[in-house]
Amino acid sequence: MPMFEFTCDSCSREFEELLRSAEDERTLRCPHCGKAKATRKFSSFASPASARPAALPVGGGCGRCGDPNGPCGMG
Repeated sequence: MPMFEFTCDSCSREFEELLRSAEDERTLRCPHCGKAKATRKFSSFASPASARPAALPVGGGCGRCGDPNGPCGMG
């Protein structure tokens, strides 16, 4: 079930709702003031690409043990 973010056109409060269908959005009401007019916000989402760690500095970490501080001498 998708989670959507909305802004109430009456009280300007933001809220989230799980919507199963387009019909659910037509019956949507602001949980703060009870008005029926709300605008869906543009939402971003997390993906594996956005969760990647920063790249190692030039010269990098140890190619043998993976230590980001440099070669470890594991020979």
